[in-house]
Amino acid sequence: MKKSVLLFGLSLSLLGASGAENWGYENHTGAKHWDKLHRDYAVCKAGKTQSPFNIEHYYHSPDKEDFSFDYKSTVPTSIEYSHYTFVAKFAHPSDSVTYRDHEYQLVNLHFHIPMEFAIHGKRQPLSMHLVHKDAQGRLLVVGIGFTIGHKNPFLTPLLNAYKYKTSPKPLVLNKLLPDTIHYYHFNGSLTTPPCTEGVTWFVLEETLSLSPQQFEDIKKIMHNKSNQRPLQKDYNRVIVKSSATLREH
Repeated sequence: MKKSVLLFGLSLSLLGASGAENWGYENHTGAKHWDKLHRDYAVCKAGKTQSPFNIEHYYHSPDKEDFSFDYKSTVPTSIEYSHYTFVAKFAHPSDSVTYRDHEYQLVNLHFHIPMEFAIHGKRQPLSMHLVHKDAQGRLLVVGIGFTIGHKNPFLTPLLNAYKYKTSPKPLVLNKLLPDTIHYYHFNGSLTTPPCTEGVTWFVLEETLSLSPQQFEDIKKIMHNKSNQRPLQKDYNRVIVKSSATLREH
């Protein structure tokens, strides 16, 4: 988590745009071959803190108020299908999170079908990763799963902008998450090549909802294909479960 990383490389690689663009999710370019496709991808196999994995053992820790969100209403700079995912990108400065008095600016949000991380062996049909970056280029990612049920108003401007090729509308990020969240915190990696380690992860226990039609729309944008990396070994890494209050009831 304290390790310095290349800002440009991490920004692109979280969306799969690093090194030779010769990787994918199927056949000879699939995840089990990533380490062989480029010398920069060797850690995809050799790494000891790779993501995603099954979250099943952890330490409980009381809320120390060291993780907080400063989300408002933000307009993405672009909404597109890029590097196997549906992604909204944000300009600096943007909404942010603070962890241990350290600020990380929101860089992008993107989706995975199905959810990449498992919690006690269970995965949702869709997940969203909110990617943040600090001034030194270090990454913090918040992951949250979606269940299929009620329509999610947060997704409407995203899907409409992509469908109708219109300018992005503001995303009401401060209404995205529940008033109180419970999360699993650990050190991990990018889930796409080059699988760089040193990424700070917060995976939420709570889920969001989207309608069947919204789910079908996202699947269509992503060509009805999975962009899920298989579960990796956790090597008994330290995982902390805690909570945070985002708004007072």
